[in-house]
Amino acid sequence: MLAKISITRNASLAKAIVHEIARLVAIGKIKPGDKFPSEAVLAEQLGVGRSSIREAFRVFQILGVTEAKPGRGTILVNTAPLFALTEWSEFTSTDLINDIVEARLVLEPLIAAMAARRANAAGIRRIRDTIEAGRKAIGNEAASIQTSLDFHTAVADASGNQTLLLATLLLRSLYFESTRFSRRHPENYTTLLEDHEKIFAAIRDHDPDAAMAASEQHMRHGLKIVLDSPEGTDADMKQEAAGGKAQTRRPRKNREA
Repeated sequence: MLAKISITRNASLAKAIVHEIARLVAIGKIKPGDKFPSEAVLAEQLGVGRSSIREAFRVFQILGVTEAKPGRGTILVNTAPLFALTEWSEFTSTDLINDIVEARLVLEPLIAAMAARRANAAGIRRIRDTIEAGRKAIGNEAASIQTSLDFHTAVADASGNQTLLLATLLLRSLYFESTRFSRRHPENYTTLLEDHEKIFAAIRDHDPDAAMAASEQHMRHGLKIVLDSPEGTDADMKQEAAGGKAQTRRPRKNREA
């Protein structure tokens, strides 16, 4: 299973092992329920010491990624924390992108509504600052991506819920590529910024319903732009988006509950 792992020697060995296994999970080479080889076998396969293997798997255990099953060994039980450990470019299959789309459509409107209820003056000011930065960033892809990510983080911060803020921070690496796609054409910058302004206005006015509606509209605008991109996902996903049913997917095989 792991015979072809390539470890970068100029990095921490344990860190390199963690990232390589996360990458293999992301591309489907290792799946939930799979058993890892023994510590000795892994060390031999990777050409590293057993202490590096132990250190890497200690990270997985802390994150809840692996679990020691009596009589079975170490099993991959939860892939979600690994999303924060690898590059977005590894998450390119239709199912994984659809997972991210679903997560954003569920989370973002609720976070915006919560921010509209709870935002204080400082939180509103931070969101407004990202809007102003977004105006200055129009036409600058890198700066626009950064300000967009900062906007959504500021909204999560204004929600007053530390768990939702942490979730937003953990998902930033996954949001990056879809945000990049949405800014491939200059005409999209203004549209998406106008969406941010509507969300901000609703939060500033402490109108949860308007904030939720504006946020959902923004998610669907971004989704359409991403899926209309020649680098976007497959035809089935595009058809779902066109019908406004991004949360309805075809059944997956062997999907974990």
